[in-house]
Amino acid sequence: MKILMLTHEFPPFRGGIGTYSCQLARAAHEIGHEVTVVAPDFGQDLTAPDRLTYPVTVERYRAGTYNFRRLPFVVARTWRESRRRDYDILHAVDPSYTLALAFLNHLKRIEFVATAHGTEILALRTSKQARILRTGDLFDRAAVVFTNSEFTRSLLIQHCPRVDIARVRVTQLGVDPFWFGAGEKSEQVRTSLGIPVGNRVILTVARLDERKGHETVLKAVAQLSDQLKAKLTYMIVGSESDRAYTRKLRDLAATCGAEVRFISGISNEELRNLYGCADLFCMPGEVHPKRVEGFGLAYLEAAAQGLASIGSRAGAVPEVVLHGKTGLLIEPGNSTELAGYLTRALTDDAYRRALGEKAKEWARSFTWRRCAEQTYGSAGAGRFMQEQDQ
Repeated sequence: MKILMLTHEFPPFRGGIGTYSCQLARAAHEIGHEVTVVAPDFGQDLTAPDRLTYPVTVERYRAGTYNFRRLPFVVARTWRESRRRDYDILHAVDPSYTLALAFLNHLKRIEFVATAHGTEILALRTSKQARILRTGDLFDRAAVVFTNSEFTRSLLIQHCPRVDIARVRVTQLGVDPFWFGAGEKSEQVRTSLGIPVGNRVILTVARLDERKGHETVLKAVAQLSDQLKAKLTYMIVGSESDRAYTRKLRDLAATCGAEVRFISGISNEELRNLYGCADLFCMPGEVHPKRVEGFGLAYLEAAAQGLASIGSRAGAVPEVVLHGKTGLLIEPGNSTELAGYLTRALTDDAYRRALGEKAKEWARSFTWRRCAEQTYGSAGAGRFMQEQDQ
């Protein structure tokens, strides 16, 4: 089938939707579909890199990340792209294109499918722009809505009551085989980073956002025994999103009693090395009124390197971290509970490694091929819209 994927997030832009767009396009191509991706150029000439990197057609246009004021241009571009070829599927990968295609569906009866990732569901119900345009139920215009988790599905049904439940499909994300690959040896990575011999290493990989739980980790570290803190390195990998929050984290880091490192701007190869040299992944997300953890791919990427995770019972995290099997879950914001789990995991090597082994096995069950098959079906199976209505 011929598939047109429309997205404002695609490499070199880094983020959850960007990863989803890229990996889903690759996997759809691998199972026999003809895929075209329409995405911004982020101010760069990406013609040659796109041809070398992607097995699909990538059509770039001059723009950066989405701005609501550009909505008329997005609608016009979507209309032009949808008429260029006889596509079997028009897929709105992000909320801006869902909005554009919903508008065109209202005017021209253009059929499309959309993906809901989580946070945008809340935004469409609460933002001023959404209220002005009355976009709260725009997902009901889609022939099918794909969600990345059962949590996101429930959120969609709760906040978008006009959506036909029968047309909402859960298609969990996958883990790129890259993350299972062997990087540099753990000892070499630790030596190059100057991590003291014998130190336990905790790793968090997430932008510095209050929802991700860095603050809870630092407060929990402060509660650990002096003996454990003396042999502990906590690495925080992620870009800054809120300057005040970053200052708060640095203040907590300075007084928690353990070595804390802030790292950003690294490649995927370097990140994989950090996963490989760490002892434990920790990202105990918080409950936030405007943002949610719609899936939690970082937990599975860490698991691919044999790391057990400590997360929280927030959003879709319990769907990717199985408490007591592949990791541990705390109540959001409970630093005392987290301190207890950290103590157990960091001092009981056999227990931690057993969790990590099960986590790696669990991560292997999440593949982008499965995601693509559940999203688009097998090539040659007939028109997608007809299949969904049967």
